[in-house]
Amino acid sequence: MDIQFAEIEVFAPKAEAAWAALQRQYASRISAELDHLLACFVLGLTSPACGEGDPGFHFDLCRALVAVNLPPERTEAALHAVPEPTQPWVASAYQLIEKQGAKVGLSLREKTRNFEDFLATEANGAAHQSASAIARKN
Repeated sequence: MDIQFAEIEVFAPKAEAAWAALQRQYASRISAELDHLLACFVLGLTSPACGEGDPGFHFDLCRALVAVNLPPERTEAALHAVPEPTQPWVASAYQLIEKQGAKVGLSLREKTRNFEDFLATEANGAAHQSASAIARKN
């Protein structure tokens, strides 16, 4: 990976799990479509966090996440071309897996927000306790 993203740490485990599941489930039945299915999942996964932001950043993040599992030439192909389906169900699977990725991404965003809110509350509580302790000393 040429570009390093802090977001990789959040999304990579989910992308790697999706890749493992895709390989386990479909590797014997489809080939090039498998890589594109991963790209669709990653697009959905990252859209809740990046969808409203800079499209270039979002695309680069998707590329970096796909590249965790695929070599460079397959990463680029998965991101830039929709392979002709070799099975009738594959065309609808592209949309379904992107939606599944979006569900996981929304869940991650909520967990992150809840964790950030928790940390902010804890920090505010600690600051309040410190201020109270200082006030009592004076």
